[in-house]
Amino acid sequence: MQLTRDGKLKMDPVFIKNGEELVYTVQESPTQMSLMRLKLADGVSERLHPQALTSEFEIAFTPDGRYCSFVQSKGNLNLKLVIRDLQQNKESFFDPGGGFQGMRKPSIAPDGSRVIFSIPADGGQQIHSVNLAGQDRKPLTASSINHWPTFSPDGKKIAFGSSRDGDYEIYVMNADGANPKRLTKSPGIDQRPAWSPDGKRLAFVSNRDGNYEIYVINLDGSGVKRLTRNEDRDDYPAWHPDGKRLVFVGERAGKSDLYLLEVS
Repeated sequence: MQLTRDGKLKMDPVFIKNGEELVYTVQESPTQMSLMRLKLADGVSERLHPQALTSEFEIAFTPDGRYCSFVQSKGNLNLKLVIRDLQQNKESFFDPGGGFQGMRKPSIAPDGSRVIFSIPADGGQQIHSVNLAGQDRKPLTASSINHWPTFSPDGKKIAFGSSRDGDYEIYVMNADGANPKRLTKSPGIDQRPAWSPDGKRLAFVSNRDGNYEIYVINLDGSGVKRLTRNEDRDDYPAWHPDGKRLVFVGERAGKSDLYLLEVS
């Protein structure tokens, strides 16, 4: 099912309000990326932050909707992490300084205790965490390129992509960075893992069959299944809270839109 029809470049969809709405990133202009909110009931999209003057992207929410975190441009390609308490209307920031351009993809622990993200650091791109005040920074990985971290629904695990074994694969580690375990084993790129609501499966993107498509895998590495089969790229999967559907970004004839897919 096609959810949007404007054809603009889109990324990072996430369900909120028990699956009634979607928040995603859209390329509004060559220099402006904005967070949009889509109401599934009427198909209307509007800016999440109408007054934003710089680019904002890659938003994450806690399951109860109290906290969100996203990457915000400070201008001149410098980025900072915004951490917002929507209930108290308070905002904190993590700003590493030094002209960082590669800080990406926050994910908030379900209990609101920590925010994880990837950032350029010693040895490549590493996963770090901070508290909700943007303080107490801790490294969780230490070598190679590690990206797209995301907390499991119970907050005990983190799924992420990594090049540590020479190819981009999907891994799972403990929330403190211990005991990393490789799940996928295929040539090509496996990336952008997304937890199913029950924590038993991961959706991810792979070009293992020659084109970027959406796949799912069980948490023990079994049951790999390809879900999409299109000539153009399918990317950025996110589970609906019911665990029976996925939203993803599909490119069709040069246009980018959101699609909803049933998952068995």
